[in-house]
Amino acid sequence: MPQVLKDEIRTNILDAAQRDFYEKGFSGATMRSIAAKAKIPAGLIYSYYKSKDALFEAVLRPVSYDWKRVFTAGDQRHEGEGSDWLSREERDCLINLLRHRQAFLIMMDKSENTRYGNEKEKLIGQIEEHLNLHREQIEDYDPVYIHIIASNFVDGLLQIMYHYKGEEWAMKLLNKLATAYLQGIGF
Repeated sequence: MPQVLKDEIRTNILDAAQRDFYEKGFSGATMRSIAAKAKIPAGLIYSYYKSKDALFEAVLRPVSYDWKRVFTAGDQRHEGEGSDWLSREERDCLINLLRHRQAFLIMMDKSENTRYGNEKEKLIGQIEEHLNLHREQIEDYDPVYIHIIASNFVDGLLQIMYHYKGEEWAMKLLNKLATAYLQGIGF
């Protein structure tokens, strides 16, 4: 009779994998070290995930976004929140990323030698593209300046993730960051 796959074991494997990928990056993590963290035999992982790549994909699934879709979903700002520069889609995305921040940090900083190895650059590029759509609103437009703004925004987002003190704190800081950058470029 085939072994019944248990949700608890799958969750345990995913949690252990996330911790190992976060500590060692994709290249440094091994199925054996993940199994040790999950307190299961290494061979059991393969009953749930075909390979380390498949396990990595499962860990990053909650934070895998089509960045272009997020930025182009609309420019509707929240009513009554003052200088809230984030659209509803951007806000929902950021809240999800904060809730899965360890997976997001793995994707951005610890995914060398995977298909996500340039995800940080893709995100920066999508922010640049989004800002460039509004270049007529930007005084003294310069594409290098836009690249610096996008790059620094992503680095700021990652710093907020690394130094996380709670969702409300993070969203307030992200809004300040967006306000500073967008006002600074003339929006």
